[in-house]
Amino acid sequence: MARWQRDPTARRRLAYLLVGVEGLALVGCFYGIVSAYCLRGLLGIGVGPDAACLATWIVGIAGTAACAAGAVVVGLKYLAGRRWARAVLIAANVTLVALGLVWFVAHQARHGAGGDTAAALVGLLLPMLTLFPLLWPLLRFRPVPPGGEGPAP
Repeated sequence: MARWQRDPTARRRLAYLLVGVEGLALVGCFYGIVSAYCLRGLLGIGVGPDAACLATWIVGIAGTAACAAGAVVVGLKYLAGRRWARAVLIAANVTLVALGLVWFVAHQARHGAGGDTAAALVGLLLPMLTLFPLLWPLLRFRPVPPGGEGPAP
């Protein structure tokens, strides 16, 4: 049996580490992916490049601040042992990975294989290197033991 399974202090530290890394990964990926979608959408409806970049920056920062606040609330609920918080974190990971993949595929289809490297970094590499590896710990680890002392609902 691993130390984190036996020792409540180690379990708590691992839970804090997982929530911290998960929050940072969600916020970073959210900004990159949402900014890319926002810029493409604004340019698609005919907004000028300068105004689109400014609006994308403003929307990206505001959305990322909201995402960070949500990640803190859900992270605290996850640490408290709420089952729904774990499901929300998993759903957020899967959603951002899927949005990144869709962005990458759409960008590659539109611009060809020799397209923009930023699309590959933001749409494919960033979610795959940050969020995708965090799915396994979220699926397997619970901050409170299954028959444990914390609240379950």
